[in-house]
Amino acid sequence: MATFKDINLQVGARLQMAVQNGAKQLIYYTELIGYVDKDYLIIKTPVENGLSIQIQVGEQVTLRILSGVDVFTLTCHVKTIFRAPHHYMHLSFPTDIQSIALRGAIRAKVNLPVQVNGIAQAGVIADISVTGAAIIADSALGELNQEALISFDFPIKPTNQSAHIDTSVTIRSIQQLSSKKKDAPPRFSHGVLFHELELTNQVMLLNLVYESMNRLS
Repeated sequence: MATFKDINLQVGARLQMAVQNGAKQLIYYTELIGYVDKDYLIIKTPVENGLSIQIQVGEQVTLRILSGVDVFTLTCHVKTIFRAPHHYMHLSFPTDIQSIALRGAIRAKVNLPVQVNGIAQAGVIADISVTGAAIIADSALGELNQEALISFDFPIKPTNQSAHIDTSVTIRSIQQLSSKKKDAPPRFSHGVLFHELELTNQVMLLNLVYESMNRLS
C-alpha cells in the first residue's frame, strides 16, 4: 500500500473525484486547495452545470491523482462543506491509498474515430490507456518508430461534455490483420505511445478507461 508522502501532492493538483449514487458511480473533476497532514484535505467543491454538486457530510468519495508515473487512488469521507461564496470542502485524511504504475497501465476497449496527420477518420482507436492506444486503419499510418499527430474526441461522464485531445505519438508496432472475409483488403493495427500529455488530459483519459471498464463489468 502506498503512503501519502509517495504522492508528492501539490496545491492546485487536478483531481478526479468519484461518488457512489446507488448502483451508479458519478465522476467529477476538482483541484486541491491544501491539506493538514494526518488531519484533512481541502478541495474545491466540484461544479456541474454551473452549480456546486449535491453532496452530504459523511459521504465516501474516491480521489484519483496522477503523480509522476503512478495513478494513486485515495478513499476519503466528507467532513465539512463550505458553501457560498467559496464552495470548498474538507475531506478526511486518506488512510487507504492504492497505486498503479502507468507503464503497466490498464487498457479499455473503445471505438473512437481518430484523425491522423490531419486526415479525418483515418482510423479507429480500438483500445486505450493513459499512455497509449491501438489504432485500426485500412492502410499503414506510417513507419515503425515514426512520429504522427493524432486527435480524437470522447464524452466526459457524467455530463457527456465532449473532450478533445491533440497529441503527438510514436508508432511502436504495426501489424497486418487477417481478413475475416475472402478477398477483403487487409487492415492494420498500430500500437502508439502518447507524448507528454497534459495532466488534465491524462485525468480525462483515466476517467474514460475506468468508465469503459465499468460498462464491461
